Amino acid sequence: MTPGELTRDPRARRAAVEARRRGLDVVGLAVSDGEEPLELSGISIVRIPGGRVSGALRSAGLGWMRRSSLVVRELRGLYRLARLARTTVSLARTARRTGRFDVVHANDFDTLPAAWHIAHRDSARLVYDAHEIYTAQEPDPPRAYTAIVAAAEGMLARRTNAVSTVSDPIADELRQRLRLQRRPLVVLNCPETEDAEPPLPGLAGPLRAIYQGAMGPGRPIGDLLEAARHAADTHLTLRVVGVDEALLRAEIARLGLAERVVVAEPVSPDNLVRALHGFDVGVIINRPMTRNDELVFPNKLFEYLMAGLAVVVPRLPGMAPLVESEEIGATYEPGRPDLLGAALADLAGDRERLVAMRRRARALAVARLNAEAQRDALAAAWGL
Repeated sequence: MTPGELTRDPRARRAAVEARRRGLDVVGLAVSDGEEPLELSGISIVRIPGGRVSGALRSAGLGWMRRSSLVVRELRGLYRLARLARTTVSLARTARRTGRFDVVHANDFDTLPAAWHIAHRDSARLVYDAHEIYTAQEPDPPRAYTAIVAAAEGMLARRTNAVSTVSDPIADELRQRLRLQRRPLVVLNCPETEDAEPPLPGLAGPLRAIYQGAMGPGRPIGDLLEAARHAADTHLTLRVVGVDEALLRAEIARLGLAERVVVAEPVSPDNLVRALHGFDVGVIINRPMTRNDELVFPNKLFEYLMAGLAVVVPRLPGMAPLVESEEIGATYEPGRPDLLGAALADLAGDRERLVAMRRRARALAVARLNAEAQRDALAAAWGL
């Protein structure tokens, strides 16, 4: 079960494929958000329509990424509760028509209340897959909404057969927040192993850096442009989901960066690693605006590594220990794009060090940080 298009959710997609690989009959139950589905053979997917009100509210400047007054913020929370109730009823009704199940795998809290109802009805095993710390996604959330959701999430999570999540730091945080008896299972958001060896860089020419991902409250695109100003020997590609590309290109031109910063089209979730071939360094720009941001292990980190890229990441307690201990990239002080630019400049000036980092990154991804290595944890969650 997913709160968005299942075929475009890399984590849910990999779980569905793995369940099918193990011989299970897999049914996807997803909330359609208008995205075009991708091919996912052998898996039946039933979709319920998502609401159109959310998009209209975001267009009016009332979305959760915008700062708002106390009244607007709390009204936004009430709307979310109403939307959750509607989604829960729709998912539960649709599941009743779909059949009976042995395992119900709920991705994100938005599907958990309906998943609990379905599992209770069918005496099925219930798995809660927490993609993040749900109540710590925004710096200034609606108070009443957060209190109600936190209580509901903890109550339902304690009644599951297994909770899984995306990293060890978040697993520890969720165990404390949700008052779980057992630590959640960790299933890293790693891509499948790519057999094709990525090309390694030469020792001359500009450093080829890329940011491939989405923007959000803790990921301001201005940080990337400011970093480029401090990395003269770096060619930066921005492949960003959910931005106005024309406005972004205009801003790049205004800053005089058009020769070194380019905007590329986003790629589909089944082509994320291959699309990184030809680059040297993958960039991550999360700022610690929330606890979620501090502990995050973004999907793009593992995609960069599988593509054989060195990485430059903020010095946060989630990512930095891995990057520094494995010597697969550089870290910088969060919220300091000038230091991000300086780190890129350092790598541009030491190509032998860069090549060594890239080799270690690729080797680490092939040895440990891949979807195949996460299979046993998924099987344990499902009780196999």
